[in-house]
Amino acid sequence: MKQVRILLPLILLIVAPFLGLAQEEKSSQAFWVHEDRVKPGMTDTYEKVTKDLVAACKEHNVQDTQWITLRMNDNKYLFVTPINSLADLDKNGFATLSEKMGADKMNALFARYNETYNKHGDYVIYLNKDLSYQPGGISQTVEGENYRVMYYNYVTPESDKGFADTMKKMKAAFEKNNSKMHFRVYKSGFGVMGTFYMVAVASKGEADGAQRGDENWKLMEDDFSPLLKELNKHTSKMEERRGWMRPDLAYEPAK
Repeated sequence: MKQVRILLPLILLIVAPFLGLAQEEKSSQAFWVHEDRVKPGMTDTYEKVTKDLVAACKEHNVQDTQWITLRMNDNKYLFVTPINSLADLDKNGFATLSEKMGADKMNALFARYNETYNKHGDYVIYLNKDLSYQPGGISQTVEGENYRVMYYNYVTPESDKGFADTMKKMKAAFEKNNSKMHFRVYKSGFGVMGTFYMVAVASKGEADGAQRGDENWKLMEDDFSPLLKELNKHTSKMEERRGWMRPDLAYEPAK
């Protein structure tokens, strides 16, 4: 994880139209994602630094930032922070930490990350609540269900609308069958090459997720099968990724 002052005026100008749209539509929530591609041999060191960062934020009651953390099966770590307004992009989320902890100490803490990863970067994604199916209320964190399977469906400008329209049909089919398998749909934004819709499915673990998938297929095969074929027609590439939510590496300010 890097210390980020988000972001430069030029980038703000590029991102502004998308963020304005997200603000206007309550059905959409923008998130800033910071991704670290951690060296396998440095995993323990990386997590120790992150836990120290979380502890420092808690100790100094930092209110300027928050994040949830996901570790992918290829050892990428994703730190996801909600963006509520354009102004959020230009805030230094660690300003309070620097002031209370001391700039030298904070910079030394972040410097410990340098040897732990090969690459890192930032991008924006948008949670689309209209396409997501989570009857109990849309939430990125589900108690007791930290395992994630994520389906990245890449689309072209020509197929984008067709994919979204089919996902609306998919959600309606899940609602009609009262499916117990819930999902959230995100769309890529600034910082991502190409365009994807990512469908995230939570479960207790791999076995639990597989069982739910089998049960869901039996429940709604007649609806599910043709809709999957329709989605495939609008998808130029699909990738399946897996990971675990890491509450111990996340930070939420005390109320």
